[in-house]
Amino acid sequence: MKNDVINMPVIIVDDEPGILFLHELMVSESNLADQIFTFSNPKEGLDFIVKLSNSDTPLLIILDINMPVFNGWDILDKLDELNIPANAIVIMATSSIHKSDKERSCLYKRVKMFFEKPINLDDCKRIKAELLQR
Repeated sequence: MKNDVINMPVIIVDDEPGILFLHELMVSESNLADQIFTFSNPKEGLDFIVKLSNSDTPLLIILDINMPVFNGWDILDKLDELNIPANAIVIMATSSIHKSDKERSCLYKRVKMFFEKPINLDDCKRIKAELLQR
């Protein structure tokens, strides 16, 4: 195991298999985390987040906005509704180019960053430096 890897689970929720693969690769290659979980089904991702949030372990969630049936806003609303601890922080990674989506993401305290997807190695390094102090 690499010695600068963050010991925090990263949960990636996106309905596009290619993006899930790429984001997982970027998180791994950047040594952002050693525990990476991916979900193409947003409801399954939410269930997993809720399950993991019962511990004191901080969580980093990389979340897409536009997904069918249950979107990123639904997940954020559910996290707040269920009083999921603030140590479950969210990075929005979306193909949306709407300024209103970025503005809306600022209304959620747990959303710490907003990226156009796909995220890359520099984005992961920025997450590490700014959010995880590494």
